[in-house]
Amino acid sequence: MYRALRELLHPYRFTLLFALILQAIAGLCSLIPLIAISQVAVAPIHQYYEWVIIACTGGVSWLICQTLALYLTHQTDNHLCHQVRLQLLNKVEKLPLNHFAQHGRDGFLQIADRDVRGLHQLTAHAPADITKLIILPTTATLILLWQNALLTVFCLIPLIVSVFLFRQMRSVRYQALYTARNQAMGSLYQQYAELADNPLQARQYPNQSIQKKASQALYQFEIAFKRWIRKIGALSSLTQVGISSTLLSLWVIFGVSLLPAPAPLDQIILFILLISSIAAPVAAMGHGADALNLAVSASERIRQFLTEPDMHYGEKDVIPSQGELKLVQVDVKIGDNPILSNINITVEPNEFIAIVGASGAGKSTLLQLMARYLDPTEGNVLFNSAPLPSLSLTSLNRTVSIVMQNSPPLPCSIRENLQLFAPNTTEDNMYRYLNELNLLSIVKQQPKGLDAVIGQDMVLSGGEAQRLAIARALLSSAPLLLLDEPTSALDPQNAQRVLNLLHSEPRTCVLITHDLSSLNLADRILLLDNGKLIAQGSHQYLSIHSEPYQQLLRALENNCA
Repeated sequence: MYRALRELLHPYRFTLLFALILQAIAGLCSLIPLIAISQVAVAPIHQYYEWVIIACTGGVSWLICQTLALYLTHQTDNHLCHQVRLQLLNKVEKLPLNHFAQHGRDGFLQIADRDVRGLHQLTAHAPADITKLIILPTTATLILLWQNALLTVFCLIPLIVSVFLFRQMRSVRYQALYTARNQAMGSLYQQYAELADNPLQARQYPNQSIQKKASQALYQFEIAFKRWIRKIGALSSLTQVGISSTLLSLWVIFGVSLLPAPAPLDQIILFILLISSIAAPVAAMGHGADALNLAVSASERIRQFLTEPDMHYGEKDVIPSQGELKLVQVDVKIGDNPILSNINITVEPNEFIAIVGASGAGKSTLLQLMARYLDPTEGNVLFNSAPLPSLSLTSLNRTVSIVMQNSPPLPCSIRENLQLFAPNTTEDNMYRYLNELNLLSIVKQQPKGLDAVIGQDMVLSGGEAQRLAIARALLSSAPLLLLDEPTSALDPQNAQRVLNLLHSEPRTCVLITHDLSSLNLADRILLLDNGKLIAQGSHQYLSIHSEPYQQLLRALENNCA
């Protein structure tokens, strides 16, 4: 159960142990001023200074040890969280994209954000909590037993009752209430996140769609929370009252009145001062257990993520050249859900191919297979008869250049953006493609020209950013260009410029499109439906012989009308 957590903390075990020892010393020193206060009440005046010096010595020792312990634990926490985040970042670069398709954005955010913060609570505060919950109460109990065993046993009665009530709240009888509350809270957070990500939709459709779901989630959480409070509210209140300082102090005084022999004043004061320390473990039972459970669950999720299978690359180094891309009996599944089934495609050198199909047909997955952003569950993807996994990462990047539908520019200069895949390209080449893609005038308007920093010196619209990404891909020497909806954010004039430029390039081009103009330019069209290749051929051929393609054309024409 604790294996993953132990593995994460293993490199820091000696530092945490030393911090725990310092914290234990600090906890013991914190009792010295309390003992001194109880003695001042009965000590002669000439001994006040002695007890004040003892109290100050204990307080200063507590401060020094506490400060050092907190410094060590927070330094350890900072280093641990940094290392975990670094491992997560490195892991993200090696994972196939179908991992994120399967687990979604929230799955990774749970690990990278909330789970790492869960480790923070354990490493930064656990030594202090252990001292507060174990060493300090044990020492205080021993002191009180030595002072007056009978009164100590009597004073423990409210704490024992509170422990019993707490165990009742955490019993199986009430677990369904906790589960329902937590699930409702998780659903509420998820709906609020979706609402924050789509403010325009919420504004356009008030009290509908996203906003309606958020309202329903809030209502469900309110019901679950009220049910939880109604069932365990009384038990929780009794538990808190039973360990409150006021009640415990009154309980001490009541116990003194029941003793067969009167207790001295210093003993009564000491009991009142120390009894709260003994109650600390009871007060923290819920939060301490929750923090530990959270850290255990977080460490297990982190371990599972870090042990996910990586994308492995071969050692074969190839010079960029025109070649044949082949998909042989390819299947892709996410879990048990088939995304692509029995795909057989051969892409010839210099061929201009368009992939079409309804939303969810598997078009983007097919493109990612060609770029080797993921590997097929079954079958092979070959370039010039070499399986893509046999190519080195450098060779793969020199062979394939891909432009996704959403390709925001990097927050650096235009020059650095364009040289990302072509570090040795000339300014003449940059100006050529910028001109072809109707971006040159925008660049020349900038005082710094190509050295203008995006996001600082200039801001690009969605269509301008998309054309810049296409220019970056065209400047690379990759013989295979893959593009996902390259004209989706463009006006008709710029869309036609992009399509004409892509068609004129002496390299293989495969693009996902819903643009009717690109279908007329394509040498071959691949029609996907529910993950299957149901038809392929020229636009003219499919327009006559494929009923599904004719239906798709009618839908596209209606959208353009």
